[in-house]
Amino acid sequence: MMRTVSRSIRLMLAAVVGLAMCLSFSASPAAAATAAWDLADEEQRLCVPAERPHRYFVLGAVAGSWDAPLVSELQGLPEGAAVSSSTRSVPPGDNGDDYVYIIGFFVVLPGLEYGEHRATLHVTDGTVSQTRPIVFDAGDGWSC
Repeated sequence: MMRTVSRSIRLMLAAVVGLAMCLSFSASPAAAATAAWDLADEEQRLCVPAERPHRYFVLGAVAGSWDAPLVSELQGLPEGAAVSSSTRSVPPGDNGDDYVYIIGFFVVLPGLEYGEHRATLHVTDGTVSQTRPIVFDAGDGWSC
């Protein structure tokens, strides 16, 4: 004689199996990896005269070692901004414990309205990604 399993028990078993599958597929070595390098934990604030176009150099300092190239990009730049040159890829290397400015972007900004304009520096080795905030603080002069 065949036993009938209630619908609620079947749904609960399906949910448990689904959760177990999700956990087993998401626990890959790449997801669990930690970086042997570190992007300096600092907000970069650039004070800019409002409503006047200018050129700026955005920097990123890295410490540690990495076996794959570090690829970087600026995300969320103010509308009309352009990157005219950059160090988008840094070959494998080792800085030890010293933070060295090895990432750089030459950014051309349009005249910005008064206030803070935020962007993000994003760096990845293909496995681990790190980000840092960039703030363009547009005001009456070069100081903020």
